[in-house]
Amino acid sequence: MAEPPDLGRMIACCGHLGMQYANQRLRKAGYDVTPVQSHALMFLACRGGQMANQRDLEHELHLRPSTVNGIVNRLEEKGYVTRRPSPEDGRCRLLCLTESGQAQVAAIRAALEETNRRLTAILSEAERAQMQALLGRMIVNLENEVNNA
Repeated sequence: MAEPPDLGRMIACCGHLGMQYANQRLRKAGYDVTPVQSHALMFLACRGGQMANQRDLEHELHLRPSTVNGIVNRLEEKGYVTRRPSPEDGRCRLLCLTESGQAQVAAIRAALEETNRRLTAILSEAERAQMQALLGRMIVNLENEVNNA
């Protein structure tokens, strides 16, 4: 009798497939952002119109400065973000969404909401609530492990 896949792999698979589905939705709608660019735009949108330090984006994406610089370059070329030196520290770059970037965020949110609906469509309200509570506890546990390592 075959063993069922372990829970961690199943969760990772759901996350991966969910991102693929959202990315397909964006591409079919004609949007030209990659998953990591989407993540960067969503991070900037969560700042509520405030400028974000490029280093904060590096931490959010868990990527090296040179990689994030390339991502920001492409987003800037597409007209989705602006970048300027910090007035306090010229070595730091501040990022801000443009109007076009904000429109991209709206499309990304819609794709993510549709993905969430598809992902959870087979679950009852009670099952969704239970899944959300369990995953929330798992996330807190892992964040504590990662942050204390």
